[in-house]
Formats: sequence, C-alpha cells, structure tokens
Amino acid sequence: MDNCNPILTPIEERLKLTKVGTSELVNPTDFKCLVGYLRYLTATRPDIMYAVGFVSRFMESPRQSHLHAAKRILRYVKGTTSLGIFYTVSEDPKLVGFTDSDWAEDTEGRGSTSGYGF
Repeated sequence: MDNCNPILTPIEERLKLTKVGTSELVNPTDFKCLVGYLRYLTATRPDIMYAVGFVSRFMESPRQSHLHAAKRILRYVKGTTSLGIFYTVSEDPKLVGFTDSDWAEDTEGRGSTSGYGF
C-alpha cells in the first residue's frame, strides 16, 4: 500500500459490516496480522482506536468488505503520519482521560464499542 491515496478519515461514516455477507472470504491469517499491526499502532495513534476495534470484530471469518475497511485505516495513517503521541519523561505528570462509545451500534449482538485515551 505504498502507492495508495491517503484519506482524511479512518472509517466510513455510518459503516455497517456484518459477520456473514455476500463478499468472498479472505485469508484469515493475513487479516489477523494486519489487525495486529494496527492494534500495535494504537499505542501512539489513539485516533484509529475505534476503527481498529471495529474491524477486530471480524477476525473469525474475515471477508473482502472487512479487509477493505482495514485497508482504509492504512490509507488514513499514510495521510496523517505527522499525527500521533510522543511520550516524554516529566517531573510533574498529569493524567487526563477521554472516552467515547457508539452505544449498541453492533447490528448482530447489539454490543457497544468504546474507545479511550489517557
């Protein structure tokens, strides 16, 4: 994805994905590796936390639509390489937290997806 076009958002607005669908299955090992790399990246890029958590739901039997959503996150990261958190040592550390949730938007299990950053 070196030559992909960067985009401004990590996930499409109001994107609804389901575990079963009409698109073809993709290699689960490759999909799990990609999601694992994205999960690692969330340590310094909390702006992709929600999108990565969302595509993580489909690691059991990933389909082409799930892979497309994961690749969209990569396109977003490519366009926003200057963003991120830089951790430094501080004499007087302060802990600040933020959280958000989508409140039962999962169409299959009616579960919520939450994200947080401190």
